[in-house]
Amino acid sequence: MRQDCHSDLDRRINEAISRHLPSNSASLSLADAAALAQYAHEAALEHAVPVVFSLVDAGGQQRYFFSMDNALLVSQSLAGKKAWSAAALRMPTHQLATAIQPGASLYGLQHEPGICCLGGGLPCWSGGVLLGAIGISGGSVEQDIAIASAALARFSRERFPLTAVNASIS
Repeated sequence: MRQDCHSDLDRRINEAISRHLPSNSASLSLADAAALAQYAHEAALEHAVPVVFSLVDAGGQQRYFFSMDNALLVSQSLAGKKAWSAAALRMPTHQLATAIQPGASLYGLQHEPGICCLGGGLPCWSGGVLLGAIGISGGSVEQDIAIASAALARFSRERFPLTAVNASIS
C-alpha cells in the first residue's frame, strides 16, 4: 500500500511538472546559433560597429554569446537583456520602447528587473513557433536594429525562414 502511495505521488508530481514545461521543444541548433552570430558579426563589420551578440532560447536561457574587440562594456549586459526581453515578451525591443511610454499599454514595465526597452532585441519566429531571440548592442539603437535585422534576413535566405514577428497572428 505504501509503495502505491509513493508511485501515485510521483506520477502526480511528474504530471504537474509536465504541465509547466514548454509544450514545443523546437529550438535553434548550435549550428543555427553560430550562423546567426556569424551573420551578425559580418553585418557589424559592414556598419563598422563593434557589437556584443546574445542568443537566448524560447525560455530565455542564453545559448550563444560573443563580444567583438572594442565593444562597449555596457553592451555585455545589454545584449543579453535585449535578447531575453524579446523572447520574454515575444516582440522586438524597439516596439517595446514605444509601448512603455506614459499612457501606452505596457507603461511601467520598464521598471521590471531584466527588461530592456532599447532597440536591438529581436525574437526569432519560424512557422508560428518562437525559437528564441537575439540581442545586439554596441552601436546606436538604429545600428543595433539594422545589424540584428540583417542577421535574421540573411539567415532566412540561407537556412530557413526566421522572422522577428509571429506571422501566424499578423
